[in-house]
Amino acid sequence: KYELKVLSLTGREAISQPFAFDIELVSEHPSFDLEALLHKPAFLQLAPDGRGVHGQLHRVAQGDAGKRLSRYSVTLRPQLAYLAHRFNQRIFQNLNVPSIIAQVLEEHGIQSTAYTFHLGTTYPTRDYCVQYDESDLHFIQRLCEEEGIHYHFQHSATAHTVVFGDDQTVFPRLAPVAYQQDAGLVASEPVVKRFDLRLETRTSRTTRRDYNFEIPRVTLEGDERSDALPDLEDYDYPGRFHDSQRGRHLAKRALERHRSDYQLAEGKSDQPLLLSGHFLPLTHHPKARWNDLWLLTEVLHEGKQPQVLEESITSDTTDNKDDFHQGYRNRFLATPWDVFYRPPLNHPKPRILGSQSAVVTGPEGEEIHCDEHGRVKVQFHWDREGRGDDKSSCWLRVSSSWAGARYGGIAIPRV
Repeated sequence: KYELKVLSLTGREAISQPFAFDIELVSEHPSFDLEALLHKPAFLQLAPDGRGVHGQLHRVAQGDAGKRLSRYSVTLRPQLAYLAHRFNQRIFQNLNVPSIIAQVLEEHGIQSTAYTFHLGTTYPTRDYCVQYDESDLHFIQRLCEEEGIHYHFQHSATAHTVVFGDDQTVFPRLAPVAYQQDAGLVASEPVVKRFDLRLETRTSRTTRRDYNFEIPRVTLEGDERSDALPDLEDYDYPGRFHDSQRGRHLAKRALERHRSDYQLAEGKSDQPLLLSGHFLPLTHHPKARWNDLWLLTEVLHEGKQPQVLEESITSDTTDNKDDFHQGYRNRFLATPWDVFYRPPLNHPKPRILGSQSAVVTGPEGEEIHCDEHGRVKVQFHWDREGRGDDKSSCWLRVSSSWAGARYGGIAIPRV
């Protein structure tokens, strides 16, 4: 019966980040049931052809009321944003990263129709992967960053989909947009009004090394280098791999991450179709080599339509801070189409302070349960999903107080 009309909006969306749009609304309804609105799906139309952003109402608020219109504000976010509000400590065993991510998403009601994987690499099974004192969102973003997997969103009027990928083929291509320098001239269609390119010093070589006690004489190492100068190395140990092929893969992904924004374009436009995780074909730029495909990595949206007001409900209805009073505009960051995008390491692995105690476990009825290396399995006190049996952990080495070349002692903990 009552419409909610958009008065203004600001939004930020970027590759491998949940988007957020803060929207100011007005309605003739004097008092909506805010609790009934919270978590409802909603679609924000940005373009005349009906395209826009779909999400859920993550925040709702009621503001000032005039004689006939009342003001409301909402924040539109993806389903994925809800994962930031659930924290856990648990163990995943014998699963690869895509399988772990899928399990976490489906626990939150994000079904297989709402996410998809387009991966060009087969990811190894992780014998033992721990989520420790971190939110579900932090956990899956950390896993993606470790593997070099990115994600973006695809929208329709009724749903949005999370698309996970590891190369450039997963990003859709937008219609070409012409460049027209912002000189006060009014264009007949949306254009890019500013486009600047900067180069910045980045790491040029990566090396990863690890150690496997079962093959102590083998040096496990992988490296990757670019032609860029000066020679700036990122060396890391332990690299968390068991064979050199995996080490080379991780070194390659790390170098791609370091150099993904070596060339970074910054621009402004009034084209509402620009969304992160899409290729922008730029045309009519005076620098011919810039007329190419650019991957939009971040877009900041802003829109105002004061014409929805039929009365003044506040003294500053659209929070004017410059000469932008009406319409739509955005600012964006972009990288060349042929440069692999890898998410930065913004979600580090949590660190456990000090040592932890645990209960030694094994099959029912056995007093001692170890492998040929004297390793045992345990049930950590914080693990509420383990069953206290021979599957409650991976094999763990037992620390010995006295050891050396051909001498020492060992004590096998009992179940």
